[in-house]
Amino acid sequence: MPSPGPQHRLRMHAVLRRWYVVLAVMALMVPAVLQAAGATGVYWSKVDVVFYPPSGAAAGNPLRADSQATIHYAAMVERLVNGERGDAEPGTTSADLYGTGLRNGYSVYVPSSGGQWQNSFDRSAITVEVVAETKDDVSRVLTGIVDRIEATAAERQEAMGVIPRSFITTSLSPGTPEISYQAAKPVYAASALAVLAVGLSLAAAGFVDRLTLRAAGRRAHLRDSAPTARDRTAVRS
Repeated sequence: MPSPGPQHRLRMHAVLRRWYVVLAVMALMVPAVLQAAGATGVYWSKVDVVFYPPSGAAAGNPLRADSQATIHYAAMVERLVNGERGDAEPGTTSADLYGTGLRNGYSVYVPSSGGQWQNSFDRSAITVEVVAETKDDVSRVLTGIVDRIEATAAERQEAMGVIPRSFITTSLSPGTPEISYQAAKPVYAASALAVLAVGLSLAAAGFVDRLTLRAAGRRAHLRDSAPTARDRTAVRS
């Protein structure tokens, strides 16, 4: 095994000199590691509110029996529903909501089949995801959001003067949303935080060591230069 290089030895000496910094940072990180180790899972549900164009000639409905028009209408309803949330952020279809680390919240969005740089909306549906720490909370929030979507879809058509038999209709897919428990992975989270704590403590020790040595060097330089200045003053006098 090759011997450690000079830089590695210097870093190790710095850590040994500033062992108290390592302990302080590690102590600060212990609560976070313990919390991650004891993390519990969350409940999650996902459902699509599917929009269907009016049947037949869609007489009296300016939206027509057109799939693209139905997609645009679903997108408009989604914006109206999300507009009720002042801090609403665009939803994502690349990962489930529980995978983002959120423990209580929801997302409402029109699913996109496009890539990172270009959205592509080919389904006339609004996806609703809810995550919470209890099953009852997921059920309550999900029901409330779905009711808002369906009510908004009907109210806008009524305001446009569309007759009921020519309405764009909605239904749920799946018909009965399933609420599942998503277990946490505390071992992975705690391990990652422990590695982060070690890295931060070593970096902090090195940083404090450099600052301390630099300050000591400046003080030594000032002490060395002080007699010279006094000697010059004595010679002049």
